[in-house]
Amino acid sequence: MEWPSQVEKVYVICHPVKEKERYDRLLPHLIARGIPRERIEFVAPHWGTDLTAQLIFQVWDPFLPRDCPTLTFKGRNLTKPEISLNLNFYYAMTAAVDSGASVVMTLESDIFLRDDFVPRLWDLLKDLETRYTSPSGNSDWDYVSLGEGVGTRPPGAPESMYAPTKAYTPPHQLVFRCTDSMLFHTKFLKKVVKTYLPFREIIDWEMNYQNMIHGGKALWADPPLAEQGTCYGRILTSLPA
Repeated sequence: MEWPSQVEKVYVICHPVKEKERYDRLLPHLIARGIPRERIEFVAPHWGTDLTAQLIFQVWDPFLPRDCPTLTFKGRNLTKPEISLNLNFYYAMTAAVDSGASVVMTLESDIFLRDDFVPRLWDLLKDLETRYTSPSGNSDWDYVSLGEGVGTRPPGAPESMYAPTKAYTPPHQLVFRCTDSMLFHTKFLKKVVKTYLPFREIIDWEMNYQNMIHGGKALWADPPLAEQGTCYGRILTSLPA
């Protein structure tokens, strides 16, 4: 099935040299699942072990004053891999904004896509167009989670993983359950890149904060289109659980 033209870029947070094994698996996997090679862009300018103290404290402030408490206990003690993932995601967001695209996808390096990924993506986009687009043509969503995080699924979704994929409203405001596979409107990312640095939390909780301060409209795709490899033991990671 043809790739949907409205998803103009797919940004993959994977370092081709430092994560060669993942890169060598990931590129043919994405192409086999129907993503055109010209749509894929790998974005990972920083690797954890290469971060300097100067750079770290330019982009991360564990004591950054905010109008809410630290969302997780990890916020005051991020590891270098967690900081580099945050920073590389920031660069993926800025690349998306600079590209001029309207809708983009981001994927992390441990992602596994369903065999029927593209047909389900079409189902999701049709549902978004039908139920989350105003009569004037303006989309009423900013972010869609494509995976299921650590096994969380939205209320009201069918139990079967083979049901048609649709968009559902999350049951709470902490909508970034994981950041392994996401769909964004760049109009939302334009707001986030202005406030993301310095960050205070690990990537998913930082995005929860960013979503709250910008009033983002978030949805979850279900049944999910992707699976996080490290969550289910397919791939090892240096990031703490």
